[in-house]
Amino acid sequence: MALPSFSGPCGGGSLADVTSRAAAQQTVRVRSPPRPRLAPLFDLVCITTFVMFGGERHQEISQDISWFLGVMWPLCVGWFGVALLSRLYTRTDSLWSALTITWIGCIVITQILRGAVTNDPWIGIFTVVATAYLGLTTFGWRFIGGLIARRRATSTT
Repeated sequence: MALPSFSGPCGGGSLADVTSRAAAQQTVRVRSPPRPRLAPLFDLVCITTFVMFGGERHQEISQDISWFLGVMWPLCVGWFGVALLSRLYTRTDSLWSALTITWIGCIVITQILRGAVTNDPWIGIFTVVATAYLGLTTFGWRFIGGLIARRRATSTT
C-alpha cells in the first residue's frame, strides 16, 4: 500500500518524502575533539612549563641552559617520537586513544633515556610528577578547546 500524497507549505510529495526530508534536517553531527594546527606547539608549551616549574621548585632554573636542555630533550624525544608513531597530529579518529598512547609512551621513553643517557634515576618522583602534569595539561587544553568548539558550534546553529 502506497503512502498518501499531499501538497502543503513544504511542497508536494508523499508522506515518505516529507518524513525523510525532516529526518535529514535533524541529523546531528558528532564532532571529535579539536585538532588544531598548533597542537604540537601547545604540547611543547606543556612540556616546557613542566621543566620550568620543576627547575624553579628545585632552584635549578638559575643555572645555565644546559640544565634546562638536559631535562627537556628526553621529554621532547619521548613525546614527539610517540606522537609521530601514533599519528597524534594527523589522525581524524580515536584522538583520545592516540593521546593516551603518546602520554604513557612519552613517560616510558623519557625514563629510559634519563636512566640510560643522563644517569638520572629510572623511576622516581619525577615520573609521578611528569605523568600527572603532562596528563593534566595535554588532555586539559584539548578538553577546554573541545568545550569552546562545541559552544561555538551550538551558538552558530
